[in-house]
Amino acid sequence: MATNKKQRITGSRSFRTPKMFPIILMLFILLISAISLFLSNAVFNDHFVLSQCFFWLSMSLLFFFIAFVSFYARMDKWIEKILIPIVIIGSLAFSAAFALTTIQLFLDKPVFDSSHFEELEGLPSSISFDGSKNGSDYVSAITINGTKIKVSHLNITEKEFTKTLKSKHLKLKYLPNSKFAISLVVEEKIEKQ
Repeated sequence: MATNKKQRITGSRSFRTPKMFPIILMLFILLISAISLFLSNAVFNDHFVLSQCFFWLSMSLLFFFIAFVSFYARMDKWIEKILIPIVIIGSLAFSAAFALTTIQLFLDKPVFDSSHFEELEGLPSSISFDGSKNGSDYVSAITINGTKIKVSHLNITEKEFTKTLKSKHLKLKYLPNSKFAISLVVEEKIEKQ
């Protein structure tokens, strides 16, 4: 008497089924990422460094999760054999970069708590914009005297920068490790007569 095997209705699968431990690890990574994002937006909204630290940690874990899931994708066709390793390597690179920013922000916490920020004054030598296609461009970084400071979190539009800050002597207070700006003001130079 022959036994009939049950056939799948869904057809072929594009992913290999991971064992129990990798599934639990994937869910744990996703859960920690979600908790970090919640902490960055709700709990530590008043503390800039902790808010940014948990945000970057969340992004790092999210890209690590994408790399982990991509690892279990089947690579049967030639295009999959090219694209999936690129996705895995790219996701791991982004995850590492975001993890580095998280560590730098964590190291900046004592500086932020004591309010002993680094200061930088001068005319901007270069300005970076986020290149938004929908809506206004925002200033993402300002370079003064060879030091690039991240200002995207200050939400300065290109139009506002051109109107009030362009070709002006600026004074920036920033965190030493992560190079995130804390404040940006126009420095009025008093000329000697």
